[in-house]
This record gives sequence, structure tokens and C-alpha cells, in this order.
Amino acid sequence: MFEPLNVSFQAVSEWSDANLVMFNASKTQACLFSAKPSLFDLTPTFRGVSITLTDRLQFLGISLTPTLSFGTYIESLAQVAAKKLCVLAKVREYFTSEQLLNLYQAQVRSCIEYCSHLWDGSAKYQLEALESIEKRARKLVGNDRLFYARLQNLEHRRKVVGLTVFYRIHFGSVP
Repeated sequence: MFEPLNVSFQAVSEWSDANLVMFNASKTQACLFSAKPSLFDLTPTFRGVSITLTDRLQFLGISLTPTLSFGTYIESLAQVAAKKLCVLAKVREYFTSEQLLNLYQAQVRSCIEYCSHLWDGSAKYQLEALESIEKRARKLVGNDRLFYARLQNLEHRRKVVGLTVFYRIHFGSVP
């Protein structure tokens, strides 16, 4: 089963040599994506290095599991966002509502919107953790009119980003 995978790794290796691109084989990760547990003992190789299969891949801050479930990723994201929001709550007396909103947008909201189109289809209860962060932020800012004038809700933002990505893929503006 892993022979086609090794052939693919060999093709990538030959392409990298031809194009003067260096890959660090020791940092190469592999994960078997399936809804069922793996019954095979796979050990693909890349440039002579055995690659062990992992139960989680990390790409630019996004965590992928074999079932492509983003539950644990969303939970960790909510925890990080909650900690950042807690820091803002501790220093709120030193800032105006507008300044707090700016800090929320820069530090918390950007964190919970990063790659949201990938995990938008997750279970509602998982996404509610992020929605509760937004509710707490709205209370922290203390000015609903300002909050809603400057920010759209998280669900709307996820849908817009998803549609934008789909549009770019469909009409070929994505490389």
C-alpha cells in the first residue's frame, strides 16, 4: 500500500533536485486520513529517511487529524483567545471602548478568524465556544453600537471567507 506513496516521494525528490529546492526529510510529516483506524504498519521513506505516521499534522498553525475533525483545534483556539481576552479585561480601565475594540480586533479576533473557512463546517457546539468569546468581548468593550458598527459576527465572516475562496477556485484566480 505504501509503494505508491514512496513513488510520489521519489518524484518530489527528483523535482526538488531539478529545481534546486531543498527539503528537510527529517521534518517531513505523514498522516493517514481515514475514518477507520489504520490496520497497516506503514513506514514510507523520503530521501532515505523513514517517516513515521502521526496522529496529527501541523501546517502554519492549523492542526489536522486523520478524521479531518477540527474539534481539538477549535478548543485550543478558544482557550488561547480566552486567555488573550482575559488580559484585555484586566487592563480595560486604562483604555477607552474604541481602544479596547482595536485591541480585540488585533489580538483576539484575528486569532479566531485565521483559516476559519477550513473549519467552518465543524459541529455547532464547537463553534459556540468561539461565539462565546465574541459575546464576552462585546461586554468588555461596553459599547454595542460601536462593536456592531465595526465588526460583523463570526459566523458571517466565516461564510464570506468560504464563499470568497470558492469563487477564486471556481474562476481560477487562485494559483
